[in-house]
Amino acid sequence: MNRQGGLWLFFGALLLACPREILSQSTVCGQKELETALPSNAPVYPEAIALSQTLSKHGVSVKCILLSIMEGTFDGQDRAALYRTDNGDFGVLFLPEPRTFDRLKVIERQDGERYSYRFKGPPRPWPANLIDSSFRMYFIEMRNLLFVVENNQRLAATLAKLVRSDSD
Repeated sequence: MNRQGGLWLFFGALLLACPREILSQSTVCGQKELETALPSNAPVYPEAIALSQTLSKHGVSVKCILLSIMEGTFDGQDRAALYRTDNGDFGVLFLPEPRTFDRLKVIERQDGERYSYRFKGPPRPWPANLIDSSFRMYFIEMRNLLFVVENNQRLAATLAKLVRSDSD
């Protein structure tokens, strides 16, 4: 298995191990978060900070920006960050411009209490191309950004509204 597939298996296992309450709550960033904070020398840092400022202008207060294991999820997408906000937590995948997520298709399937997600690109998804989850996930694209929200419909709706207002 390649590195990307292994990361997604780890990410999926981590999601399955976390209680739903933890994933949907937002907390103030503490020592643990500071240890995994996005370093200023990370390639995604300038974009992550710029997005944080945009979110703030739209009423989403970012508590901290953390490292993400979602780098390399799609072909050419080597930057990602995890945002802890006053509304909840979410990941963001960054594609280098002028590439976008505009043509990405997310295919959701529910089987009982389980959800599975596959992707059809461009951009081309990682080889494993499957997320298996015990809770619903929301994917919101905004040009070269893909927001990934886990088990928080209200936060997903807030981000979708922000994306719509930004594209007007």
